[in-house]
Amino acid sequence: MDIVFIGFALFSLFFGAGNLIFPPFLGRTYESNWLISSIGFILTGVGLASVAVYSMAKKDGDIKEFIKIGGERLGNLVLLIISVVIGPLGAIPRTGATSGEVMIASGINISYNLFIILFFGLTLIFILTDNKIIDVIGKYLTPLLLIVLFFMIISGIINPIGSPKPSSITKSHTFTKSVIEGYNTMDALASIVFAPIIIKSLIEKGYENDLKKKTVQVILVAATGLVLVYLSLTYLGATSSTPYPDINSRVELLIVLARSILGSFGKYILAAIIVLACFTTSIGLISSISDMFTKMCNDKISYNIIAIIVVIISIILSMVGVDGIINFTLPLLTFVYPLVLIMIVFNLLNYNLSKAYRKIILGLTGIISLIQSLTMYISMINPNLGENFEKIISWLPLYDYGFPWLGPFIILFIIGLLNRDKGETLV
Repeated sequence: MDIVFIGFALFSLFFGAGNLIFPPFLGRTYESNWLISSIGFILTGVGLASVAVYSMAKKDGDIKEFIKIGGERLGNLVLLIISVVIGPLGAIPRTGATSGEVMIASGINISYNLFIILFFGLTLIFILTDNKIIDVIGKYLTPLLLIVLFFMIISGIINPIGSPKPSSITKSHTFTKSVIEGYNTMDALASIVFAPIIIKSLIEKGYENDLKKKTVQVILVAATGLVLVYLSLTYLGATSSTPYPDINSRVELLIVLARSILGSFGKYILAAIIVLACFTTSIGLISSISDMFTKMCNDKISYNIIAIIVVIISIILSMVGVDGIINFTLPLLTFVYPLVLIMIVFNLLNYNLSKAYRKIILGLTGIISLIQSLTMYISMINPNLGENFEKIISWLPLYDYGFPWLGPFIILFIIGLLNRDKGETLV
């Protein structure tokens, strides 16, 4: 039973309320291709996160050992970007924005900006007063959310609100775009932070000598739950395209599905749970990120000051809304995800390339991904300038599919393996 309980804990860590908004919108976007879309989303949203946890288990949950695979400087840079993205520039403001949009979509008459200020103001009070009641509340929110989702999913499958329309988008495009959409869960990045918690729990339960096997079992429990939820929500989203053709907001779509399937009362229950779950997530993230930044600054800046700064940044970014935050963070994720993926690959292997060659591969991947990221940001400001800038890497294979770094990585990786010393190992 230890494995089941720890597996549920990992599921809870990955399954943030904010993740609910992505699968339905994918289903709505790709309609009859919803299954292919869901598989692509799950590949990065669940698969990559699961592999990251296992690769951390090979390092006994030591983050420093994991990131130093490409050198200390690059590893620290990647960790800093991860902290910023799952912190004040991404996940934290998304909790507030999701909550605000859920409230408004549910029909509650409140100013969005006022709600954001109240949301993060209360968050800061709980953090600075170290109020333990939020831990108690948090323990019951995920089970409640899952119960409501269970009824919504079963009801929506038995009595669908519509049928998926034929998609005009190719299956290959659907798959690759959905893989990139899986970046938005940020779970592969968060797993690097979460994994030590899970691994420590396994060690405390006495599984130190069988750590890898037990980690796999824990991952299977968590991944099974995530896959079932994501598949079901993607299908529900696909059924909405006919009865609700004019919805363009991820949050609004989720609430419309809840209202159509569960009725007004069910809609309010789901909205309330999502807001509370986002609130507890916000407190946990701000607390963790503030503590991490305090240590990075060698305690030169106090924990309270950093927490206040993080809250202020989160309030400002929350004002642009969920879709605005997603558009802002996707280029950052496009830059850091390939580097994290390569670090996972190197940490998984029992043999490896030389440290210098690893740096070359990570460095080239980082340059290509950075150019891709900058192209996305430049295109937001000036599309014509963005088109000219992208020519630097648009000739690379798989660029049109969003993976210009993959071809060079595979080529360099194979060359490196063919020329490595036979005695050279990773672990």
